[in-house]
Amino acid sequence: MQKNKKYVADAITAELFGKFQKLFRCMDFGRSLRGRSPVLTVRQMQVLSFFSESDVVHISEVSRKLNMSIQSVNNLVKRLEVMGYVERTKNVQDKRFSDICLTEKGRQGFAMFRAEQLETLQAIVQQLDDSERDIALRAIGDAAELFQKAVIRASEKEARQAGWQPGKIRRRAGAV
Repeated sequence: MQKNKKYVADAITAELFGKFQKLFRCMDFGRSLRGRSPVLTVRQMQVLSFFSESDVVHISEVSRKLNMSIQSVNNLVKRLEVMGYVERTKNVQDKRFSDICLTEKGRQGFAMFRAEQLETLQAIVQQLDDSERDIALRAIGDAAELFQKAVIRASEKEARQAGWQPGKIRRRAGAV
């Protein structure tokens, strides 16, 4: 019976992945036609996306959230530094850590990327009628809420296994 549950979970995961890929391809379609965004790898854009949530990012946070080694994230950040998109400074509270901040060039590039994403999304949404827009908004909103709850549950489970207090995790994970 347990094996059957795993098969169903694997099938659902594969189906969800396929549906996410369709959504992402729709977003990439418009951007690839215009090609105005700075030439960055997907991973570099993922690192830069953390700045939509915070002005300062830490390597360990990016490493954990992207499930990458600290060394790999460090290498990405080094390349972004060389390109002039980010700068690294020592954390004033804990000198062992570095604060990663966007430079002016990084802010402009990120703003351009976001503007293109919104432009692409707007072009797609304009092709939907009112009822389709309502359905899409509700479905994506509900999905985001469900996934956020799942992330919180997973964080709490991980915290319990490590002997931490889940209440502290909930406050941090709520911003996911």
